[in-house]
Amino acid sequence: MIKGILFSLILSAIGAVSAQKMSCEELKLYRDVTLLSILDRETAKAKQQYDVLVNAKKNAENQIKALQTAKSNSEVQMAMTALKGAYEQATSILSAFKAAKGAVKIAVNVATVAESINKGKGTLDVLLADNEKAALVTAIENEVIGAIPVVSNVYNLYKTVVDLKTLNTKRNGLIAEVSKANANLDKVCNKLSSVMSGVKRVNDYQYYISDYLNKYCGSKKK
Repeated sequence: MIKGILFSLILSAIGAVSAQKMSCEELKLYRDVTLLSILDRETAKAKQQYDVLVNAKKNAENQIKALQTAKSNSEVQMAMTALKGAYEQATSILSAFKAAKGAVKIAVNVATVAESINKGKGTLDVLLADNEKAALVTAIENEVIGAIPVVSNVYNLYKTVVDLKTLNTKRNGLIAEVSKANANLDKVCNKLSSVMSGVKRVNDYQYYISDYLNKYCGSKKK
C-alpha cells in the first residue's frame, strides 16, 4: 500500500516537472532549434505518404504495360491483382488524409502558444506538431477529395476484367480509367510536395514565441 502511494507521488512529481512553464532560455532554444525538428519530423511522415502515392502510380503504369502485352488469362489476372493492390495503397493514404481533416480543433496563434508555453514543453510540442499535420492536410484537401472516387473506380474494372477476352473488350476503358486515376494522384502529389517545406509556418511559430519572449523575458528575436 505504502509502495503504491509512493509510486503515485513519484508519478505526480514527474508529471508536475514535465508540465512546468518553460524558462526563457529554454524557450529561446526551442524557437531557434526545436521548431525545425518538429517540422522535419512531420514533413518526414508526409514524405512517407507521398512516396506511397508515387509508387502506387508507377506500379499502376507498369501493370497497364503488362496488360497490353498479356498473352494468357493468368497474366491478365496477375496484372489486374497488382493494379488493384496499387490503388488500394493509394486509397488508404487518401482516406487517411481525408479522415485527418478537422481532427485538430485548436488554432495556433499568439494566445494558444503562450498558453502552451505556460503548461510546459510537452504541451507546446503537441500543439505545434498537430498544427503541422492540420496544415498539410488542409492544403491538399480539395485534391484528396477529388482523387478518392476516381481512384476507387478502378476497383469496378478489376471485378470485370478477369481474362483475355474481357480485357480485349475493356482495354480502352481500363487504360482511360487508370490515366484519370494517375492524373488525380499527380495532383495530390504535386500539391503535397509544394507545401512540405513549411517555411511560413515555422516563421509564424517563431513570431508567436518571440511575442511571448518580448512580453515576459525582455528578449527580441534576432
